[in-house]
Amino acid sequence: MKENIKLICFDLDNTLILANSWKKLGLALGVTVEEDRRLYREYKSGSITYDEWNDKVIEKYMEHVDSTRSGVTNILSGYSFKEGAREAINYIKDKGYEIVLISGSIDILVDMVAKDLGIKYYKANNTFVFGEGDKLIGVHSNGEDVLAKVEHLESFCEMLNIDIKECACIADGDNDIEMFRRTGHGITFKGQEIEKEAWKVIDSFEDLKNIF
Repeated sequence: MKENIKLICFDLDNTLILANSWKKLGLALGVTVEEDRRLYREYKSGSITYDEWNDKVIEKYMEHVDSTRSGVTNILSGYSFKEGAREAINYIKDKGYEIVLISGSIDILVDMVAKDLGIKYYKANNTFVFGEGDKLIGVHSNGEDVLAKVEHLESFCEMLNIDIKECACIADGDNDIEMFRRTGHGITFKGQEIEKEAWKVIDSFEDLKNIF
């Protein structure tokens, strides 16, 4: 295996699938684009914590009639794969690499995509909690994505007896930066803000054949 890499970790939103699942869900459950941007700015500026940001968004979701398990599942099930994503997963499997999916998205969606692609090992950083009548009552988060993603990757590495330096990460967002730094093998698509942190920059999934 090239570069002594044994495990390849994939991000979800804007990497394997098109669009941002949180924004898609938010729009469907009554969070406007302006509200979404305002809350994100408040979090990034330090005005509110990660947990407070999450709580404000979830409270808004809970007001909507479709914030049930079936409603949320229906909204999230309308995902579309990025061109070449499925083929890339199959190619990497055929090459004998371990594959993990680690996402800051929602457990319902991550579970669906992982099963769709036949990915055995996966972890979502946010688990939706449903109560009576399968109504959304909260979310369990493992903390800020940037650190939680590294912790999830470390757990998979320990389970599979693989050193984190033997991993490559294919991702697009600033919450993936620490994984890029820890592995030394971050891969992103051209035009992403984290290009400067990447080991390799690709135009499409087809380019992975030149790396692995």
